[in-house]
Amino acid sequence: MKKVQKELILQLTKKLSLFFGPKALSSIEIKQKNDNSLVTEIDFFVSEFLKQKLSEHEEYAEYSFFSEEDFKAYTFPCAILDPIDGTRELVRGRPECAVSLALMKTPDIDDPSNFAWLYNPFSGFNIDTNIPFIQTTDKSIHKVFTFVSRSEFHNGRYDKYLNNPQIDITPRGSIAFKLGLLASGACDFIVSLESKNVWDIAAGTILCSQRGIHFYENGKRITKLDRQTYNGALIWVPEYLSKIVLDTFKSEFKSEIN
Repeated sequence: MKKVQKELILQLTKKLSLFFGPKALSSIEIKQKNDNSLVTEIDFFVSEFLKQKLSEHEEYAEYSFFSEEDFKAYTFPCAILDPIDGTRELVRGRPECAVSLALMKTPDIDDPSNFAWLYNPFSGFNIDTNIPFIQTTDKSIHKVFTFVSRSEFHNGRYDKYLNNPQIDITPRGSIAFKLGLLASGACDFIVSLESKNVWDIAAGTILCSQRGIHFYENGKRITKLDRQTYNGALIWVPEYLSKIVLDTFKSEFKSEIN
């Protein structure tokens, strides 16, 4: 996959330089989908590029393709793609978005054969399951740090937690990007109070799992990504912080998962 990743990074950088570079020549083409979310020509480019490359790949040619911009049946083995998670941030030129790709042989989150990749085209932030990492051993912190959705934050969803003496809350765009930051050690846990599609979270969830960070839906640990939608509250947290974090957000849990 390394060759495919490098090719996409190069082509995506060239394309984005036309819209955001010092010699920008044009404006990015934006459309509004039926659910009022945005989609751009960059989303379609990444989706089509990776679909083609995977269809030619010896290992992944037989994987079904499930992209936000090109989806049919959700069957395994499966390539799960959000070509740009954080399209609103992309359109604004804000560096809080990510290409999110999961290549899952099975729906089991901790299946060692699964591959995940997150890439931020603005900052160059790049993390995948083949990159070695060192697990932190410092668990002496007195206050834990989380990134949350910008829209949820500005809509007041976290107001009642802002004075919590144990937690610092900061808004960031793109759930995929936030999960990449969590997997890289930039924060201690992630919480989302809104539903997410599997393409939003698959790659980040696999990367976090590889680092001992578990995924919870309404307080229940999720071990398989066998559904297309996951309903908030959604939390990604390491075992040693799970009790404090799950207890803090317990009032947000829904009694039934739809």
